[in-house]
Amino acid sequence: MEDLKTALLTLQELDTEIAQARVRLTEFAPMLAEVDQPIVAIEREIEAATTRLADLRRDVKRLEAAATQKRQTLKKYEDRLSRVRNIREESAARAEMDLVRRAADTDDAEAIGLMEQATRTDLRLDDLQRNLDKLRAETEPRREELLSAKSEAETGLAVLEDKRQNHAVRLDGAALRLYETVRRGRASMVVAPLKDEGACGHCFNILPLQEQAEIRRGDTLRRCEACGVILYIE
Repeated sequence: MEDLKTALLTLQELDTEIAQARVRLTEFAPMLAEVDQPIVAIEREIEAATTRLADLRRDVKRLEAAATQKRQTLKKYEDRLSRVRNIREESAARAEMDLVRRAADTDDAEAIGLMEQATRTDLRLDDLQRNLDKLRAETEPRREELLSAKSEAETGLAVLEDKRQNHAVRLDGAALRLYETVRRGRASMVVAPLKDEGACGHCFNILPLQEQAEIRRGDTLRRCEACGVILYIE
């Protein structure tokens, strides 16, 4: 029974180490996110600026095409002007030509304005890319350090889990099932000592004398009737 008690305590110790190792692993995600946050922010700016630049260039092409089409229409009006039959038709044709000319000029002016915006956006993209390259170079050592530590932690966890598995398979089946049942409960520990005064070492509930006697005999595994942990004699 002493060997079983030692085996269960060893299993509990391994589970504690595994839990701590898993908590340690969860700490790397926010640390990496903190390192990457400025980079992610600039990458989002670059993505937004790239989309904006593409939209501007597309709108410039659309306006240029519209202006070209209007000027082709204007040329047709000019050719037609030589064939008008009276002053009224000439006046109407010239009025149409003025409307088309103003519309083409408006398209040209808007296209020029958008081209200027596109130029500024392109320059902004160059600045953002330089800042991004600089930030990556500055944060890379810290990031590599964290990734290396994370890899070591993952390896350590894998070693502990393998050690636990090898230890668990050597345990008595009934004892292991009882241990796992208690472990799935709400208690913060699975195996606890019975104190000299007859109290549970986990919840400090005083056990009945008969129960204390059975635990002290050590013939079978007994649980605290209050918190459910497996009790043993120190």
